[in-house]
Amino acid sequence: MSNASKQLRTIGALLTLGVVAVLVSATTPAQAEGVTPETLAAAGWDCFLTPPFIVPPRISCANPGLGRPFPGNPDPAPAYTFPTFDLGGNYLGKVHLVRADLYGGQPCGPSGDPYVFRSLIGYYECLRI
Repeated sequence: MSNASKQLRTIGALLTLGVVAVLVSATTPAQAEGVTPETLAAAGWDCFLTPPFIVPPRISCANPGLGRPFPGNPDPAPAYTFPTFDLGGNYLGKVHLVRADLYGGQPCGPSGDPYVFRSLIGYYECLRI
């Protein structure tokens, strides 16, 4: 392999790494971008207070068009992921819900904490920070 082709491969690899870096920075957490429940609601998201049995209380936002779980849903989605905030609007992480019949006992993300069963809606819940 000639020096010119080695240089072209190196330049190509560096360009690829640059593109990956830009894409990763474009997908930073909501808090870094200044997203709040108010800004999401203004964009059509369904932001709601969690039920009173969830402590501490928080605000979760469901993507428009995807909905959120509700008791007695005849066609429940396999899973949901919601950006979640404290009552002051500070980003806490993402709540991940897995339908009870699909939950396999896996731990909650990097923390390793167990999921919590929410019987009212039939999903296991995990807050991923």
